[in-house]
Amino acid sequence: MRSARYLVAFLASFAILLAACSGAQQPSGGGASPSTSVKATPGGTMTFALEDQPINMDPLLSNAFIDRNIHYQIYDSLVRIDSSGKIIPWLATSWDFSSDGKAVTFHLRTDVKYADGETFDAASVKWNIDRYRTTTGSQRSGELASVDSVDVVDASTVRFNLKSVFAPLLANLVDRSGMMLSRKSVEAGGTDFTRKPSKAGSGPFVLTEFVQNDHMTLEKNPSYWLKDKDGSQLPYLDKVTVKPITDGTVRLTNVRTGDAQIMNNIPGKDVASLKTDSTLVYQQKEAYQFNSMIPNEAAGYVFADHRYVKAVSMTIDRQQILDTIAFGVGAVGYGTIAPSHFAFDPTFKPYAKADPDGAKALIAQIGAPLQFELLIVSGDPVQLQEAQLIKAQLEKAGITMDITQLQFAQILDLQNKHTFKGMTLIGWSGRIDPDGNTYDWVYTGRPNNAESYSNKQVDQLLDHSRATTDQEQRKSDFQKAQQIFVVDDPAAVWFGFGVSQLLYTPKLKGMDIYPDRLVRFATAWLQK
Repeated sequence: MRSARYLVAFLASFAILLAACSGAQQPSGGGASPSTSVKATPGGTMTFALEDQPINMDPLLSNAFIDRNIHYQIYDSLVRIDSSGKIIPWLATSWDFSSDGKAVTFHLRTDVKYADGETFDAASVKWNIDRYRTTTGSQRSGELASVDSVDVVDASTVRFNLKSVFAPLLANLVDRSGMMLSRKSVEAGGTDFTRKPSKAGSGPFVLTEFVQNDHMTLEKNPSYWLKDKDGSQLPYLDKVTVKPITDGTVRLTNVRTGDAQIMNNIPGKDVASLKTDSTLVYQQKEAYQFNSMIPNEAAGYVFADHRYVKAVSMTIDRQQILDTIAFGVGAVGYGTIAPSHFAFDPTFKPYAKADPDGAKALIAQIGAPLQFELLIVSGDPVQLQEAQLIKAQLEKAGITMDITQLQFAQILDLQNKHTFKGMTLIGWSGRIDPDGNTYDWVYTGRPNNAESYSNKQVDQLLDHSRATTDQEQRKSDFQKAQQIFVVDDPAAVWFGFGVSQLLYTPKLKGMDIYPDRLVRFATAWLQK
């Protein structure tokens, strides 16, 4: 039986969590740019130069950051974050945790309809959450693993019954696990739904056109529920055209020439000059994103011996990668927990100095040389340069790395099937809770665990971190787990953290930058 002292501490921690996460009242829209008080002008069309082709419009199946740039325009989630990363109400106006932390009741907005005319209510929430957590192949099942059942209390109230306390629940509901879709549209869409979600969401825009490798068209949702601070209907823009362009220099040229009005993921080589360029607006802030090399550690593949993973980690020069490829934009990293996470340990620097001689000695102990294939995204010259630099660094330890370029979707497919031969140069866009950067990447059998990594001690530590709201205990759990999956029994090679970036024309107003690196266009408008 738990002691009374534990129970008091437990309830106190939940009170703190509740105050932090549900203190805000109703969501409010913008009406002006963060840098101006000029009243917004409705109408107009804007082009967004996106870094790659979105793949899957169904939040249940999507596992790519690139998809979320569209999801956030067409779907709403139960909760969301503000530009500081704080969780705020959205489709749920407030929430209450039970005294033991094993149930949470959400109170919902009553003025929301999906773009197809269906009503958003508690029954819709139940259907969405049950779909995400129980459908075979769902990419959301790990994020909702603690949800045992969902009860409709009344039309505007829904209760999640949890198997145990689940600290990252609200953070997960910010993103795809909390995105609400019309059951009518999903079921009518069938197998085509992933590319043609039509009017399934309640977000500010509706996806009306999806032309593979060319463009996507988002049109204003005339029934969007959110209004700005003056009571005017959002969104302001009539249409957003999304153009996938993998080459960052080409994206930048599109913005400079006016063929696009906004882009994210700006090449590091251009950042210094853009900060002083009065013809464009550049924004940057710390993000949760990590950069990594993901090995296939399944039986029969070269990295099944995790010592080879450690040899790669020991050899690469992280500071040189940051300085040479990113031009100092971002930070050196050694694991999944970013500097902006509460669990970050600034003293955790296991590979602060590249040690090719030590790696060479480790490989000699194994008794066989290391040669492997690295998969990178085709059409991205910056990633190619990064891979070439890593290749040269590994040669110092006698490691041979062959570079193969594939489409991003092809790499994801190989990762999902665990059939890639060596490593992939695939990072992670980041989540606001360190659980979202860690659990699904290294926990046995989880969707993002392309490595096929399994370590019982890591699983136990991560499970424990989910079952307590004591932030110091969670921090300890994460740091102990990170020591194992980065150093003692390596799951992958992590080498840096990124930043959130936006670059846009001064005529584009109403934009703000978020630490999750995703754009929001509901309050964007074009100055005439």
